[in-house]
Amino acid sequence: MGTGQAGSAIVDDVFANEGMRIEGAPLALNSTVRDLENLSNIGDDRWIGISESDGLVPGTEAGFEERVTGGFGRRPERADETMEDHRQDLVSMLGERFGEVGNVPFAFVFLGLGGGTGCGIAPHVIEAIRGYAAGDVKVIAIGILPNTQDPVFDASDDEVSAGRQAKNTVYGLDRLEDTADGIVLVDNQRLGYEDAAEGRFSEYNEYVAGSIVDLVAGPVVEQIDPGEFEDVDAPIIDIQDIVTSLSLGEETGYGTIGRSVEMTKSLPGYFLPGVGKQDVDAAELAYTAQAKQSVEAVSFADAQKALANVRAPREYISGSRRIDVSEIRRRLRGHTSEVNLGMVPSNRNLVSCTTLYTFRREDVDRIDEIEEIAETHAT
Repeated sequence: MGTGQAGSAIVDDVFANEGMRIEGAPLALNSTVRDLENLSNIGDDRWIGISESDGLVPGTEAGFEERVTGGFGRRPERADETMEDHRQDLVSMLGERFGEVGNVPFAFVFLGLGGGTGCGIAPHVIEAIRGYAAGDVKVIAIGILPNTQDPVFDASDDEVSAGRQAKNTVYGLDRLEDTADGIVLVDNQRLGYEDAAEGRFSEYNEYVAGSIVDLVAGPVVEQIDPGEFEDVDAPIIDIQDIVTSLSLGEETGYGTIGRSVEMTKSLPGYFLPGVGKQDVDAAELAYTAQAKQSVEAVSFADAQKALANVRAPREYISGSRRIDVSEIRRRLRGHTSEVNLGMVPSNRNLVSCTTLYTFRREDVDRIDEIEEIAETHAT
């Protein structure tokens, strides 16, 4: 489920991988039709507009463009009030789109935390999923932290301060803790240190989407039978493992993700059969995935749990170029004793290692920084 502009954009990139449709189905909810029309992989039959005057509007309904135009002006409280009045309508819409029997064991809800729509409606969306699903559905929130170094501009070119975005973020996180089973953080400020950062958002979204696909899709996307790899010394990671890794008992776990990729063929190998295959250094894979975490400067010594999922061709799992996954396990266990490691066979000519580290909220310095900015704004 993508909520708001930022959340829907990442879900759109997740479903650029056609194999994901074997595993799940997308839905995008937003208050501005223009943002929905920018989606490439989620059709209007999977759009739901949010309107203060009209409530929830299906994307295929006549007059959709005229009824879903306003947005919430980066005021999540307004979006919250609107969605609270129409949460049960969303439960009914889920039944219309996905079947009356809601056999949904897992769901992911994506949202931007600095804006209005996603930040305001996401907790209600999570509750609607629970109302629709049969049984105990586990819901993971993927929250995008705003860049609080510089002001941003809304659709009317009005400046939105870092303080306003920080206040929205704290508001959103506090409410997510009451509804989600775990929260994965993606920090847009990681782009703030790069030149021409605005042009990098699409690449960053693709990176995050690729990490999510590698974590949740497993052998389903590759359409490979894991039973063919009985000699693999790491099990298959499934979504329940992700939920478990984000669970800290009574506390909500905060996760960061990182992904590294190594090609298994040099350039000549793509043109000449049997030529150009390359060994892959497992330790380097793990190090790079750690360095590319989705939140800047987390202290891995504070990690409560860690998970890594490796996707690789057959030869790199059980053949002559087998990856030494013990090196990956060793790096993770250097930070925390509770580690979950998996390997998934792949038909791609690359090896990827995607990691998830879980922290307590008070151990994520970036959240502390945002809370301080929010307090300054409030005064």
